[in-house]
Amino acid sequence: MATITKTPANTWKAVIRKKGFPTQTKTFRVKRDASDWSRRVEDEIVRGVYIQRTTSERTTLSQALDRYLKEVSPTKKENTQRAEITKAAILNSYLGQYALSMITPEVVAKFRDQRMA
Repeated sequence: MATITKTPANTWKAVIRKKGFPTQTKTFRVKRDASDWSRRVEDEIVRGVYIQRTTSERTTLSQALDRYLKEVSPTKKENTQRAEITKAAILNSYLGQYALSMITPEVVAKFRDQRMA
């Protein structure tokens, strides 16, 4: 069962604690949204289909590409690094503002079609 509480900032915080799963929390402006979210997440946990999306909702593709270019790319050959920087710049110009969770096959197909035109 979720716990929904009002915060000092006049928002609603939903906290879900289920044995065997990490605690899930999310803040909402409206109590109804908090209860709807908590019901949906609890149902997904019970059915075994819950996927934690908080990190992918907060991280944009631009941030992920920057991190990749700083941490992974330097371990590769120089030619590969240059190619990755070029490819990342192209992706970043069109998809960089999208959160990772919002990149769908439709968004990628639109990007592909625009590049082919």
